[in-house]
Amino acid sequence: MTFNPPESPDSCLISVVMPVLNAVGHLSTALSSLALQRFRDFEIVMVDGGSSDQTITMAQSMLSADGICHRIESLPGSGIYEAMNHGIGLAQGEWLYVLGSDDHLVDAEVFRRIAVALSEASADVLLVHGDVWIEEPGYRYGQPWSLPRLLDRNLSHQSAFYRCRAIRDLGLSYSLRYALYADWDYNLKSLSCGRFQYVPIMIASYACTGASSQRVDALFLAEKEANALAYFGLRSLWRLPPDRYALAISSEPSLLRQLGHVFNPMLWFFRRFLQRHRS
Repeated sequence: MTFNPPESPDSCLISVVMPVLNAVGHLSTALSSLALQRFRDFEIVMVDGGSSDQTITMAQSMLSADGICHRIESLPGSGIYEAMNHGIGLAQGEWLYVLGSDDHLVDAEVFRRIAVALSEASADVLLVHGDVWIEEPGYRYGQPWSLPRLLDRNLSHQSAFYRCRAIRDLGLSYSLRYALYADWDYNLKSLSCGRFQYVPIMIASYACTGASSQRVDALFLAEKEANALAYFGLRSLWRLPPDRYALAISSEPSLLRQLGHVFNPMLWFFRRFLQRHRS
């Protein structure tokens, strides 16, 4: 079932994709933070996984009352990443932003501030990101991301704006292979396809109540280095630190990969040497 108000735009700057499921207990905080935004060139694409509570009724009522352009899709039985893929497919915006139903933007100026960075981003920038506030235990999280850092920890999707047309042209989607960390895998794929640009803006408050904050995705953690090798190809020789390259080839140590293992440390340290001297 689709709820789509007639005033929905043909295009906008930002599409906020929000997967929901039985979210009536906390959804109002997220929607209120969007309603407060002084910059209004955005839409909300909500995908409901089959809520048995009043989630859809609440969302429709609040969004209509606040005059926010929106679309609400019902996709019963869908998991969070399937819902996110579906929502991205419906988005009309130039940039995509995924907000959890239990998260919220930190103040009324977030979209106005980030809109400046989005409008000025060069064509090779695939993702513009700021920082988030981690509610438990309470600290600022973000800063610029490199491949080594992204292999250690994930970039929070609550801080990230993806260029919509580029994502679609590249055929990027969240892998349903990973139950909890498909967004981490998605960020690795994205980094292999384009540049990330950091802006020192606090974007959202991350509630840390979702499943990915409570449990680990063992399958992804076992495969992430091999995935990076597959996504970056030959660039892995100078983009992956030697210890990570060794992990990446451990499952399939072919002759060609073993040869790469010989050159990887030299290329990696030569790249680091050049970076230090340029700075």
